[in-house]
Amino acid sequence: GKCPKLPGAGIACLSFGFTCETAEETSVVGSKGRLKIETPSHCPTKVSIQLKADGRGEVNQEETFEYPLPEDTEEIKAAGGFMYPNSAGFIYEAAAVARCIAAGKKEVPQYTLEETLWNLRLV
Repeated sequence: GKCPKLPGAGIACLSFGFTCETAEETSVVGSKGRLKIETPSHCPTKVSIQLKADGRGEVNQEETFEYPLPEDTEEIKAAGGFMYPNSAGFIYEAAAVARCIAAGKKEVPQYTLEETLWNLRLV
């Protein structure tokens, strides 16, 4: 694992393994609560938010948001389907790119080039 110091007061702790199967969950913990990106976090369908209450470990409110995957088309099934869990979710990214190309845009408004470069510098 690795824990780089982030700009401001934050620290990121990363843990990964190449020869074992990990939970593939991502948690972001802050002073007011916790955000949990459910497994598999590289292509999730569920995100949970816990708002902190008074007292250590106490939860005031919890909410879960689910984003179902599209059904596989007959063409996808005939080709053998997807290799990795939830890969069908990448169809949303591909559709966003196609819309931007058709509109003559060079980036999607939801994730700008500046944000991409910032994330690359972080890792």
